[in-house]
Amino acid sequence: MISHFSKAVGQLGDPKLRRVLWLSIGLSLVLFIVLWFTLWWVATTVPADAIPGMEWLKETLGTIFDWLAGFLFIGTLLVLTLMLFPAVVTVIVGFFLDEVADAVEARHYPALPEAREQSLSEVVVSTVKFALLVVLLNLLALPFYILLFFVPPLNLVLFYMVNGYLVSREYFDMVAQRRLAPGDVKRLRRSHRGSLQLAGMALVLLMTIPILNLLTPVLGTAFMVHVYQRMSMKKLDHK
Repeated sequence: MISHFSKAVGQLGDPKLRRVLWLSIGLSLVLFIVLWFTLWWVATTVPADAIPGMEWLKETLGTIFDWLAGFLFIGTLLVLTLMLFPAVVTVIVGFFLDEVADAVEARHYPALPEAREQSLSEVVVSTVKFALLVVLLNLLALPFYILLFFVPPLNLVLFYMVNGYLVSREYFDMVAQRRLAPGDVKRLRRSHRGSLQLAGMALVLLMTIPILNLLTPVLGTAFMVHVYQRMSMKKLDHK
């Protein structure tokens, strides 16, 4: 895994990836600016008396209420950003997958035949489906995140396990489906679920680090190309 990651990092300066890298960073920023602006608009537009008990709480706490409200808003913003980042990255990577994978394969696996053609609708449907699944599962896990709020190691373990599974599955499927039929991709993924879980958790960890998380769409795709090729070669060796 470390070797695959090193190769992916080492290729970030490749001219073929540079354009995609800047485009993915720009798109990530745009999507989150829209999210942050929307949350700010909701917070400043919805009156306090529209929320049951909020007006009473505001009158009771006085100026302390404003401090708490500001802290709560910033906390909500950070939590939602953290929860939604895997879904946002999933959408972004769908647009740039082929360009990144082609560049990695051209440098490291030049003997590979041409990739299987995928229609735009197939890519869009797959990307949107997984993005929605990431959001849905995180929302379902939210009560557990809250229950484990005061047990920091456990809530982080839950977050990384859930999103590690989802991210590894999405990246692996998108990369592998360029070479294999969906049924073969599913069987290969299941036979390496442990390794892929670790790979996914490593990518989610990267997604939680400011600035570095903007590299994830490109870096994660390049990394997963190496992971897939290694698993594919192992499969051939066993035959």
